[in-house]
Amino acid sequence: MQELLWRAMLAACLATGLVACQGSRALRDNQSQWSQYTETSGKEVIALGQRLFFDAMLSGSGRTACATCHNPDFAYGDPRPVSISDNGQPGLRHAPSLLNVAFRPYLMWDGRFASLEEQAFGPFRPEGELGIGIEAAAARISRDPSYRLQFSRAFGGSPSPEGIVAAIAAFERTIVIGNSRFDRFAINKDDRALTPIEKYGLEVFTGRGLCANCHVIFAPSTPSFPLFTDFEFRNIGIGFGADGFHDLGRGAITVLEVDYGSFRTPSLRNVAVTGPYMHDGSFGTLHEVIDFYDAGGNPNPNLNPILRPLGLTIQEKNGLVAFLGSLTDLELLPAPTR
Repeated sequence: MQELLWRAMLAACLATGLVACQGSRALRDNQSQWSQYTETSGKEVIALGQRLFFDAMLSGSGRTACATCHNPDFAYGDPRPVSISDNGQPGLRHAPSLLNVAFRPYLMWDGRFASLEEQAFGPFRPEGELGIGIEAAAARISRDPSYRLQFSRAFGGSPSPEGIVAAIAAFERTIVIGNSRFDRFAINKDDRALTPIEKYGLEVFTGRGLCANCHVIFAPSTPSFPLFTDFEFRNIGIGFGADGFHDLGRGAITVLEVDYGSFRTPSLRNVAVTGPYMHDGSFGTLHEVIDFYDAGGNPNPNLNPILRPLGLTIQEKNGLVAFLGSLTDLELLPAPTR
C-alpha cells in the first residue's frame, strides 16, 4: 500500500506541482533577464568547444584546462575539496559537476552569471583559474593553423574571445544525462529498476527526511525531467564560525545581509559519484551530509527555517544513501581522443 501511495505521489508531481516535488516558480520567473550573449549551437561549434574545454593551452602555464576542475572521469566535477588555480593557489569553493548544466537558470554557487557564455569568461583572468586573460588566450591559439581553420568553419572568422566562450558554452550544453535507474523507475515505469531499500529511501527522501523540500524532484523549468533541485539559494550554515561567514555566498552578489551564507541548491543527479560535497567541499561522504542535515544544519543568524533536527534512524539514513545511488547515470561524454 505504501508503495502505491508514493508512486501515486510521483505521478501527482507532474500533474499538480506538489511542493515536495516542484519548486516555487518565483526564482525562474524573476530571472527573465536574458544574457547579452546569443546561444550558439551547431556541429562545428560544439566540436570546437569540446577541443577548447580540454585544451590546457588556454591557461597561463599551459597545464590547466576547463576539464582540470570539471573532469569527465569524475562526472565533470572535481574530486578535490576546492579548485586549484593555474598559479597553484587553492580557491574558496568546490568545483561542481557540469552534468545537465544547461538547465541551470544561474551559474556558480552564488548565481553570479546568467548564462554559460558569461560564466566561461570568468576563469580567464591572470589571477583566475586559468591564469590568463581571454584576449591573450585567443592570441595564443590564433598561432595554431588548426584552430584558425576550426574557428573559420564554426564562426567564419579568426579565434576571438567571443568565439571561445560561445564554443565552450555550446559544448557544455551537450553534457546531458537522463538514464539513471531512478529515471527508468519514475519515467519509464520500470518497477524493478529500484531495489526495496532504494524505494524505502525515496519514501524517506520525500517524507521524514524533508530532502524534497529543496531538492524537488521535478523543477518548474523541466516538469518532465527530474533534476532534484529548485535552483533556490539557501543558508544551511556551512562555513559559519566564530568569525562569521567565511564566504558570503549569494550575499556578496545581492549585498543583502539576509543572503549572507546562502548558496545555490545543487542538483542531486549523480550525487553518489560527485563528492566531495557542499560549496566548500567540506564533506567527503553522503553519510556525512545526511548526518549534517539530520542535526539541523549549522546554527547562524540566516539559517533557513526549513532546517531542524530530524532524528532519523540508521535504517532511514542508509535508505537515503541507497536511494541517492540510484540517481547515477554512467552514460557520460568522454574526453576527446587525440
